[in-house]
Amino acid sequence: MLCPAHLPKKWLREIAETAPDSFAVQVKTAAELEKAYEMFLQHKQNCYVVITKEKARDGYMRRPAVTYNRRKHAFLCPDCGEPVMMDIFDEGIRCKTEADQFFFQKENKKNHKCKNCGSPLWTVLETERQSRWVKIANYGFVYRALVQEYLSLIGKKVMLKSARSKKAPVFPKEYYEIKAIADNPNIAVKPIGARPQCSLSTYVSKKMRGRIDGLIIDELQDYNNNSGQGDAMNDLLGCAKRAVGLTGTLINGYSQGIFYLLYRVSPRLMQTDGKKYTATTNFNREYGVTETAYEVSDQGYHSNRRTAKRKLREKQLPGVSPLVYSRFLMNNAVFLSLNDMGKQLPEYEEIPVELQLPEEVWKEYTHIEDKFTDVMKYQKLIAQRVMSAFMSLLTVYPDQPYDMEPVLDPISEMPLVQPLDRWDADSLNAKDVWLLEKVKEKIARHERVVIYTSWVRIDTQERLEKLFREHGISACVLRSTVPTAKREEWIEKQVKNGVHVLITNPQLLETGLDLNDFTTLIYYNISYKLFTLRQSSRRSWRINQKAPRIEVYFLYFKGVMQHRAIRLMASKLAVAGVIEGNLTDEGLAAMSECQDLTTLLAQELTLGLKNETDGLDIGDVFKNMAFLKPEGEAAPEVIEGEAELVESEAIEVTVEELLAEK
Repeated sequence: MLCPAHLPKKWLREIAETAPDSFAVQVKTAAELEKAYEMFLQHKQNCYVVITKEKARDGYMRRPAVTYNRRKHAFLCPDCGEPVMMDIFDEGIRCKTEADQFFFQKENKKNHKCKNCGSPLWTVLETERQSRWVKIANYGFVYRALVQEYLSLIGKKVMLKSARSKKAPVFPKEYYEIKAIADNPNIAVKPIGARPQCSLSTYVSKKMRGRIDGLIIDELQDYNNNSGQGDAMNDLLGCAKRAVGLTGTLINGYSQGIFYLLYRVSPRLMQTDGKKYTATTNFNREYGVTETAYEVSDQGYHSNRRTAKRKLREKQLPGVSPLVYSRFLMNNAVFLSLNDMGKQLPEYEEIPVELQLPEEVWKEYTHIEDKFTDVMKYQKLIAQRVMSAFMSLLTVYPDQPYDMEPVLDPISEMPLVQPLDRWDADSLNAKDVWLLEKVKEKIARHERVVIYTSWVRIDTQERLEKLFREHGISACVLRSTVPTAKREEWIEKQVKNGVHVLITNPQLLETGLDLNDFTTLIYYNISYKLFTLRQSSRRSWRINQKAPRIEVYFLYFKGVMQHRAIRLMASKLAVAGVIEGNLTDEGLAAMSECQDLTTLLAQELTLGLKNETDGLDIGDVFKNMAFLKPEGEAAPEVIEGEAELVESEAIEVTVEELLAEK
């Protein structure tokens, strides 16, 4: 059983409750895996071994293998000896230059292999030997001989941030760790997290091939990239006689998002179709949507030459051909929804809530929006580089119209726009007032509420927690500092302690966890990640849910970026339903929009397109996707009174405990 880090306990519990004549253990090392196999041989029972995807992947830590040549002023490939090159942008023009030390700060697909000979540029980090590269926690690798340049770069960023905020400079922890290396270049630094062991997936593929009867892969969509976790899953897949992959979001909207999954699950079909593992471009062109930009120069008058046409760039857009299903998935996939399980499910409805911005905030928002439009139209050199910053500001400013940082020109580093403070942290906006009333209403009905805040760089979570406590409502914030494997236990403890409101980022709860104690989910704001929204909104709508109805609310201000985003999200959600066989007019129409959400929003503003929200009832779109029971049908019986947590005994079985029991 291969699963994310926060789900082993849940799988152990489910197997213990539902699988007869079986036992399950969580394995973290190769030694524990061998002990579990010995137990399987000694006892006539099925053995389920639960491995997290991180443990399956983690092995030796890797460091850069390149060396610096002072004569060439470049880092050289360890095999061919040629300088390693990187792409940079100079006044909006892409060009190549020798890679600097910051290029190797963290391993990624750009610095993984030499473009000249294809050899890996990273090697094993030996924990007992010191190298020229030093791993700094939460920062990356630094090169000992050029350590002063790291200090200079960090110092400039700190001083620039201090000048903007008009506060004293605060240097991060890694600055002092790097400074210690600068003071003593030969100092011994032990890398945190490095361990001398091979990964579990590698061990299984080499030592246990043929002994694995089956593999269950939970959250299959996590392995859709050319990544270490995907390679680890592929190793285990090759050792198992049978395999089942489980996912609620098979495709992320792009054809490349399923390419690696298909090659790992059905390599023979991909090869029969003529698709090579190293040629994703051919697959994307046939089964995806590819935008190709050309530069065409017309021939002159009475000119003898032909019109010149030069290819500039190629970009993949959202969209997957239906042929993917007929050629690769038809005989290998089963599409199930909760409705198909034959269980009595509660009603489920998503409800958008439109609110008004104060006049002074609306005027400043309009000023920022106009400036963004001008930049996108008339400053082409920086338009794409500042689009993300502007989109983020336009999205969060209505929620926090104070203490917002300016958007800077990437060339001159001068402010393009400086948002003015039109509110303060102690004032309540329309979202806060509506939210407070709704939470009081739900608590009066003995229900609990989850509040999702997607934009964590603003103070929404702290402000809402303070607001609820001032009104005598028990609330808590689930932050990313809570370890992934302990989040389910942490939530159960908070419910037991009487918490009625849980505030968190939806990305922390998007997979695996069941929130049956919470029957109302409210999105204070949403991000532009469709699948995060889709997964997190269904955390309470489960087969074992006893409540008669689950409600999900989306709060947004009318006429601003949030309004456009919620309308586009509604259409994209309808598309996801079309793929699963749930047809709606909105979903079929939105299938023709082959662009990502951020680009669509930016184009609406830049090109001055008519705001489609004027003629579209967003509530009707969500209503068509709701799961509502026919009138007169009996709802599940609900016991009136204060909700109580039925605490299940914590299940964390180790190999040693099972051996002692046997």
